[in-house]
Amino acid sequence: MVETIAPVVYGTRRRYLTAVFIHTVAAGAAGAVFGGLLGSIGLAVGGPWGDGGAAVVGVVGLVYAARELFGLPVPIFDRKRQVPDWWRTFYSPNVTATLYGAGLGIGYLTFLRYGTYVVVSVVAIASADPLVGAAFGGAFGIARGATALVASRTHDEEEAGLVVAELEKVAVTRGPRLVNGLACLALAVAALAVLA
Repeated sequence: MVETIAPVVYGTRRRYLTAVFIHTVAAGAAGAVFGGLLGSIGLAVGGPWGDGGAAVVGVVGLVYAARELFGLPVPIFDRKRQVPDWWRTFYSPNVTATLYGAGLGIGYLTFLRYGTYVVVSVVAIASADPLVGAAFGGAFGIARGATALVASRTHDEEEAGLVVAELEKVAVTRGPRLVNGLACLALAVAALAVLA
């Protein structure tokens, strides 16, 4: 997304910032809708489940914390690729920004490197509350959408490509895994504290 939503693509700073805004709003809105849907699914299947729901969130949180902190081989149920590249040549730049944002906000339609969103999804379902699900999903979407700003200082496609390469280098370092692992652990501890 960073290469597609870069200043060089939009020509002027104003058009670029407009595209980032559209992209981030679309990601947040899609994340909120998807999170609300997960909360509704939880409600439809009999949630909230009290201690049982808290235990499930706690266990899933611990499993994904172990994945991030210790390399436990646990799958993430994502698409294993980014949204379709052809969108940027077929649609106008702002429509593309919207579609890319929506794909990112839903999360599972794109590549997920960390398991944090799986835990967030389980929280949304276990809450059996569409508003709680929307809050968690929307926050995730906004955070993902706003990452397009890392390309704000690039001047051409080569620089934007270098930013993407640097992001990939950082993504495989210990720091992001630690942050995501600790986030999963925090959600697990919060859920398990309800049982105490």
